[in-house]
Amino acid sequence: MEDYSEVTTQDELDALIDSFGDFHDSMTKEIHMINRGGVLADHTMLMKHQIDAQIIIQSQWQPYAIELLFCDVLQFSIDDALDYVSTTGSVKQESIANETLRVELKFDTAVKISARRLFFRVQPDYLGIGARLRSEVPSPTAIGAKLLEGGWRQCLDCTETWEDDPQATYSVCPKCLVLTELRD
Repeated sequence: MEDYSEVTTQDELDALIDSFGDFHDSMTKEIHMINRGGVLADHTMLMKHQIDAQIIIQSQWQPYAIELLFCDVLQFSIDDALDYVSTTGSVKQESIANETLRVELKFDTAVKISARRLFFRVQPDYLGIGARLRSEVPSPTAIGAKLLEGGWRQCLDCTETWEDDPQATYSVCPKCLVLTELRD
């Protein structure tokens, strides 16, 4: 997650919106959502209910494309697939006791999303009509994994090894069922 920037204040969110020209003449290109829980092969349910969303927004203006990463999505709605004129957003502290945030973005009246955390990174090469999002949705809570020879990787938490695409940064450990991130 080192190449992502996190938005934690209203000033940071305003700066992000401003740096992308209010998202004017932009559109949502791609959305990848995942529930961190699931029903396992033995039909038991892994109760890690948290929806994370990875979104690519393309624009006619620099910086041309941006990847938004919403962790612990609270609300998500799409009313239209049009291009956007402007975007508004807010960062609110929901609970002073545990510093819980709610970050919200509204792209015109077409798309609205709110989540506990928002990360982003500029992706100027993410233009065109082809898909870019092909692996697990990144997460700041991912456990480290080490790349081994022949496309194998090892979970640094439980030491399990498994074969996976060596180009994929994120992968789920088949033993401890946590999302892992390749680290040096």
